[in-house]
Amino acid sequence: MENKVKSIHEARAIFDLLGIKDVTKDWQSKQGTQVFELPFKTMYAGGQQEINRFSIYKSGYVRKMLVNKKGASWCCYQLNRVRKKEYFVKDYEFIGDTYETKWTGKYRKQHSNERIMIPNHEDRYIYLCNYILKNYYRKQTGASFYRVNDYQIKLMDMYRSEYWKNEKSNQLPFGDMVHPDSTPQDDVQVIINGHRYNLS
Repeated sequence: MENKVKSIHEARAIFDLLGIKDVTKDWQSKQGTQVFELPFKTMYAGGQQEINRFSIYKSGYVRKMLVNKKGASWCCYQLNRVRKKEYFVKDYEFIGDTYETKWTGKYRKQHSNERIMIPNHEDRYIYLCNYILKNYYRKQTGASFYRVNDYQIKLMDMYRSEYWKNEKSNQLPFGDMVHPDSTPQDDVQVIINGHRYNLS
């Protein structure tokens, strides 16, 4: 089982170590919101790039922000855990062949999902740190995306342009990076306050 971050001090130390920046704006801070951005982008198989930006809110929400080409957040999705919720609604029946209905005097049970709020700021910070470690730094077996930074993107563009200049080449310039006989990359670990965290 992978170690989890358990304190805000560990979370802040990991954010500093990994270069995860606090990009909160003044107006967001006044509302009790804190925004973080990872030091790399996500590149999908189709070539799309995505800035990895996250927010924690005073209301208890933790969200992943969707960022447009101009760098502005335009949408988000919730990262909070989900629980089932039961509720009851009145049961109706049709009257004869008409579209009129009447209440049968009974209720029907239905279910829905609701997000579990995280009321404490430190708990939201810790929750986000563990989410990022699990989904963006540890092994991504079978993932349809790649985590790349701006420098890596520039290198790939450079290799691609050099490849097309050399028409005699019958191998991609970065083939060695994915060669089946290549040596597996070593695991990356950090130790904070005696706790070991696997990042690869």
